[in-house]
Amino acid sequence: MSQKTGQALQRPLRDSGLKTIYTRVDLDRQISRQADKLNSKPQKVWKGASHLLPFSLHYHDVARWLFITLLFAGLLSTGWFGIPLVPTYFVDPESIELVNELFVLFSSLGTIWGVMAYREFSKSSSAVIEARLEARRLDPTMGEYEYKSFNPMTKQYENGFVPIGPVDFWDKETKVPAWLDKGKYWHIMLTLQGQNRDVRLQVVKDRDLGFHSSQRTVAVTSRSREANVGRIKRYTYTVKIPQWLVMNTDRQRFSDSGIDPAELSLLLSSVNRKIVAATNEVAGWERLRVRYPWRFMTFLIYLNKSLPIRIVYHQVTGYFPGAKALKVVQTNANLANAADDDLVASLMSLAAEKKIPENRLANITSLVKFLKNSYTQQGLGEGSSEYHNFHHSLEVSYMALHMLPEQLDGQNFEPKDCELLLLAGLLHDYDPMQALGVSESRRIKGPSVVRTIQELQQIRIHDAYFTMGVEEYRNYFQDSGFTSREYSTTHPEYVKADWTPTDSLIVEALIWRTDFPYFKQELAQQKFSDLLKELKKRGIQNTSKVEILAKILWLADLSVTYMGSDPVSAWDRVINLYDELYLPKLEAVSRTDAFFADFADDILFKKLIGQKAFPDIFRQRWNLVYQFFHEGNPSTSLNRTIATARKMYSRVNIELGMRKGEMLQAMASENWSEYFIGIGKDQDEVFKAKSKLSELDPQNASAFWGDVEKLLPFIKDYSVDNFLLVVPEHLLQTDKEYQNSLKSMFATMARKINSTGSVKVLTDMDLDSPNYNEFLAIADSVGLALEVNTAKTYFPKNWKDQDFSPAKQPRTVSLVLSVANKQLRQKDLTST
Repeated sequence: MSQKTGQALQRPLRDSGLKTIYTRVDLDRQISRQADKLNSKPQKVWKGASHLLPFSLHYHDVARWLFITLLFAGLLSTGWFGIPLVPTYFVDPESIELVNELFVLFSSLGTIWGVMAYREFSKSSSAVIEARLEARRLDPTMGEYEYKSFNPMTKQYENGFVPIGPVDFWDKETKVPAWLDKGKYWHIMLTLQGQNRDVRLQVVKDRDLGFHSSQRTVAVTSRSREANVGRIKRYTYTVKIPQWLVMNTDRQRFSDSGIDPAELSLLLSSVNRKIVAATNEVAGWERLRVRYPWRFMTFLIYLNKSLPIRIVYHQVTGYFPGAKALKVVQTNANLANAADDDLVASLMSLAAEKKIPENRLANITSLVKFLKNSYTQQGLGEGSSEYHNFHHSLEVSYMALHMLPEQLDGQNFEPKDCELLLLAGLLHDYDPMQALGVSESRRIKGPSVVRTIQELQQIRIHDAYFTMGVEEYRNYFQDSGFTSREYSTTHPEYVKADWTPTDSLIVEALIWRTDFPYFKQELAQQKFSDLLKELKKRGIQNTSKVEILAKILWLADLSVTYMGSDPVSAWDRVINLYDELYLPKLEAVSRTDAFFADFADDILFKKLIGQKAFPDIFRQRWNLVYQFFHEGNPSTSLNRTIATARKMYSRVNIELGMRKGEMLQAMASENWSEYFIGIGKDQDEVFKAKSKLSELDPQNASAFWGDVEKLLPFIKDYSVDNFLLVVPEHLLQTDKEYQNSLKSMFATMARKINSTGSVKVLTDMDLDSPNYNEFLAIADSVGLALEVNTAKTYFPKNWKDQDFSPAKQPRTVSLVLSVANKQLRQKDLTST
C-alpha cells in the first residue's frame, strides 16, 4: 500500500477547493489490505480505559440553570427578608437577630455567586460555539473530515489524527492533514503536558465526540493503563478534541474559495481570534482533568470555575504590588504563545521600567491599538500562523527592549533611545500592501522594508508621533465618518510640521537595518548609510549610538523566534519564514546554521545576551537552540528514534550513506512491520527523502542528515537489527587508509547490531574478484562472517544504481556475527 493514512489512504471526493470527503468502502478496503500485508494480530496494549466526565455543553447548561436559579432565589430571599430589616436597622438595630442578618448576608452572596457563575459558564459555552460556527462558515466541512491514523503497536487504525511513532512531531516526515495546523496542535499539547503525565492528543470528528448528541461533548479525556509495566501503574491520558480547534487557517487553503480578499482577511482574523478563545477554554478544562483524573474531581472543577472569589482574584491581581513585574516574568516564559493583549501589557510595563515618559507611553498605546486593528484587517492578528504577524512585531519590540543595556561600549542609553527602539520595532514590518497569498508572479509574501518606509512617509505616522500630544495623536487615528471609529485610519493632513523630525529619520534608519538578509540587500545598506550622513548634517555627530540601536533591533528581529519557544517549534516558524521569502527550505533544515551565520557569532550579540539584566530564560533557550541547530549532535535524536521504534516495530534497520530516498522508501513500503532509518551526507537528498517518506503508510521510515563516521559510534550498542549499505566496486580503494577506515566501520557496526542482526551489502562486485575477497577479509577480521543462507535481502529487486557497472548483476552480501564474536558478547553480557 503506497498511500498515506488520511489524505491518500482513501480516495478523496473534492467539493470546491476546501472539502475532502472519503468513502467508507475505500477506507475499509485499504484497512483490510493493510492488515493482510502486516500478517499480524492486533496487540492489546492498553488495559481498561476509564472515561472521565467530558467537557460537555449540556453540563454547562445545567450549571447555568443551577446558578440562574440561585440568582433568583437569592434575590427573592434577600428582598423578602432584607427589606423588613432596613427600617429596624435604623430604629432599633439591637433588636435584629443575628440569624436574620446572616440569612440576608448569605442570600446576597448567593445572588452575587449566581450572577458571576452564570456569566462565567455562558462565556465558556459561547466561546466554544462561536469558534465552531465561525470555522464552519469558512470551511463548511470542518468537523466532519474523515481521517485515520495507523497505530504500529496495535497494528490497527484509530479514528482521527494522532501522531504515534518514532518520528518527531515537527519533523517533515510527520505529515498532517491539510485542514490541521501543527502550531495550534502543538500549543494545546504543551498546555496539557505536565505532572509527568503521558498525554496523547487525538483530533476527531464532531460525530465521534458526540457533539451532535444530547450531551454536546466538545472534548473528552480517558485514562488507560499500560500493559506489561510490572507492579508500577502507568497510565496514558488520551484527550480527544474537535477538528475546528486546530483548524489550518493558512490563506493559501482558501485562495480558490471565491471569497473577496478583504472579506477573507476579516473572516480569517475572526476565526483565529475565536479559535484562540475556545482553545483556552477547552485546553484549560482538560488540563485539570489530566492533572486530577478522578470522576468526583469534575464537580470540584465546576465549583472552582464558578467561585466569585476566583473570578474577582483574576480581575484584581493586575493591581497588586509587583504584579506587573510578575507579568513580565510570565511573558518571558511563554513569549511565543502569549496572547497579544498580555504581550502588549508586558511590553508597556517594560517600557515604563525603562523610564519612558507617561505621555510618550500614551502615544505608544494609541499606535499599538491602531497596528492591532490594521493587522487584524489583513488576517494577521491574534492566532495567525503567518510568520510576519502582529505578534511578531510585538515580540521583536519586546526582545529589543530586553536587549538594550544602560551602557555599552562607552555609550549611555537613555529613555529616549528606548523609545526610538520601541517605535521602530513596532513599525518595522508594517506593510498594508504585502502579498498574503500565492501570486502567479511569485511575488515574495510578507512585508517589504521598501514598502514599509514608503507607507510611513506617506501617512507620516512616525512624524505625527513625535510632533503631536496625546489627544492629538489619538485623533490622528480617528475615523471621522458617519459612525466614528477609533484607531481605524490615519490623517497625515493633521501633521502640522512640513518637515521630517530628526527622530523620524532615526526610526527609518533602524527599520532599514532590519531588511533580511541585510548583508545581501544593497539598497538597504545604501539607505542606512545615507540616513547616517543626513543625521550628521543635522548635528548628530554621535551616529555610532544609532548604529548600535539599529544592530540591536536587527539582532532582536532575527533571534526572537529562537528565544521565545523550544527548538523544534522555532524551526517550524523559520520554515514558514523561508516559505514567505521563496528561499530554499534546505537552508532552514535542522542542524544547518545558515540562518545563524549573520548573527550567532556576532560579538555584540554575545555581549547583549551575556549581560546580567538579560532574562535568564531567554539565554537558556538560546543555548539550547544553538546547540540543537549549530553544534548539536543528531545522535541524540537518532537514538531516541531507535528506542521508540523498537517498542513499536519488529525490527530496526539503518541504511548508512543513504544515496537515494527512493530505495529507503521502497524497502519500508515492502516491510510494513519493520522500521527503517536512512543516514545521508547529502543534505539535498535527505530533504527530498523526507518528503517521499511522508507518503508512507504506516509511517515506518525516517531520514537523518549527518556524517556516518561521526554518527555511527554514538548509536547505542546492540540496538540495531540490520545495517544496509550500497557499495559500488569502482568506489572501493586499495590504499591502507581507506581499508583501515572500512575496518573501523565494520567493527563499529558489529557492536551496534544485536545477536541476530546482520550487515546487508548491495554491491556489483564479482564473487571471484580480488576486491570481493579483500572486502570479506576485512569483515572477517572484526568478527563478521558471511551468511550462507540469507533469509531476507531487503534491497529492491533489480535495483539500478548509477554507480553500478551496467554489465554486472548486483547482488546482496549478508554479514552476521561470527560464532566466536557471539560467544565473546555473551560472556561480556553475563559478566556485566
